[in-house]
Amino acid sequence: MNQNDIPPELLEQLQRDRISIADELPQLVERHDRMIEAKEEDTFSGHLRRAIHGSGRLVREIAADAGIPSRTLCDFLEGTQTLRSDVMDRLAQAVHATIAVEPHRPERTR
Repeated sequence: MNQNDIPPELLEQLQRDRISIADELPQLVERHDRMIEAKEEDTFSGHLRRAIHGSGRLVREIAADAGIPSRTLCDFLEGTQTLRSDVMDRLAQAVHATIAVEPHRPERTR
């Protein structure tokens, strides 16, 4: 199929879609970068984010199982939203994650 075989309305729609994608691409790259940075944090939240990413489940499924909106989970994964501890517990349960927390006692200097 060449360009002459495509109806003009479809060509116009494709051009509008191309412009829309080009406009959204920088925002998507920025969100992706934030998500990678948040996932790599050496924090409790970072460990939970890694468990969520590694679960292989869809965000909407995990969010539904945890009883939160998908948008809230996406914002958490991006690092732009904090969550209450009960929500974090439900997210961990939704992906069958166990996260061990061990106290760190600094060495005493005399």
